[in-house]
Amino acid sequence: MDINNQKSFLELKVIWKDDDMFELKVTASNGRYLGTTEVYDTSETLTEFANSLEGYPTNSDILFHEAGQKDNYAYFSMKFCFIDSAGLVGVQITLEDNVSTVYRPEEKSKMTLEIIVEPNAIDNFQKALLTLAIKQDGIATLYGRDS
Repeated sequence: MDINNQKSFLELKVIWKDDDMFELKVTASNGRYLGTTEVYDTSETLTEFANSLEGYPTNSDILFHEAGQKDNYAYFSMKFCFIDSAGLVGVQITLEDNVSTVYRPEEKSKMTLEIIVEPNAIDNFQKALLTLAIKQDGIATLYGRDS
């Protein structure tokens, strides 16, 4: 893989589900750094977040979603922040590996990165994320602006 040609993106993929929750494989890259984790989420919380993304960024609100527990077994968060009048949005993504920290907290891999996205990319992601949350199946990808 040529890491110099890597694109920025955030991908959420359902890899397991039961009646109460589902497991997501979350992969993120800003073109320079790439990370992945597996984390549990619920249809209700992800649906609520997907609905809040509809029409974003019509205002300068910060939108935030997290799954798992920070500094515990596994964690994922995404924070959407309005950047400028052209509608650009920064998405800060935090990933923590799914590893127990009972013995050594240092063995846990952690990463935070930001991707810059355009409103039409958020619209596409919002629709895919809502479908993923309701069906508890599929993939939702947010593509960054790579220019």
